[in-house]
Amino acid sequence: METKIISIVGEKGGVGKTTLNVILASNLHYANSKKVLLLDADNPQYSIYKKRQRELSLLDASTISEMSPYPIERVTAESIQDTILRYYGLVDYIILDLPGSLNVEMVKGLLYVEHVFIPFGHDELEIDSTSNFYFTLKNNFLDNEERVLKSVNLFFNKYKLVRKNKFSLLREQFEKANIPMMHSVVRDRTIYKEQYRNTLYPIPENKEGGQMELKRFFEEVEQVSNQ
Repeated sequence: METKIISIVGEKGGVGKTTLNVILASNLHYANSKKVLLLDADNPQYSIYKKRQRELSLLDASTISEMSPYPIERVTAESIQDTILRYYGLVDYIILDLPGSLNVEMVKGLLYVEHVFIPFGHDELEIDSTSNFYFTLKNNFLDNEERVLKSVNLFFNKYKLVRKNKFSLLREQFEKANIPMMHSVVRDRTIYKEQYRNTLYPIPENKEGGQMELKRFFEEVEQVSNQ
């Protein structure tokens, strides 16, 4: 089995990376029948791991067994390599949820990621931070002959239709700077965090399937990671 290692990651907190990593993992596993491992490297918070424990505590053992939830492991800078090797070749996807800052866990984790997806909005500070983060990854990971990293992909998160002209202008500016942008976007919707960020269930089958919706973004993530 070919294992792909991917991560939705940002250099600062509050950009939605953890929410999207959880929803991505759940939909790949439960809706698309992919074998998934989610690594929580956000030490010491470990918010995803703790969320999974809370969700499991509400169910009985037989229900959990029927659901076959994908594994979520806590990792540190010291344990991440051994954990990846333990699952490598046994799952389709390893998804890393990394800290929102360039600390030792993020740097160590990025050594193993093949495809990085960076969310950002239209805020000026976010734009500057994201472009700087992209070039940091490009110069230190992507342009390295011994690199594992194959692609860095930026996408609009918290996309607002009322600001579509602003987002279109930003896309043009980034593309002129040879910074790769994904075609799909993630809209600004509270339902993603309040209802869909679940480690035991996917997005309902009849929801979020349109051209501007979340499932389209996940389809593009799969396409990029399969290249």
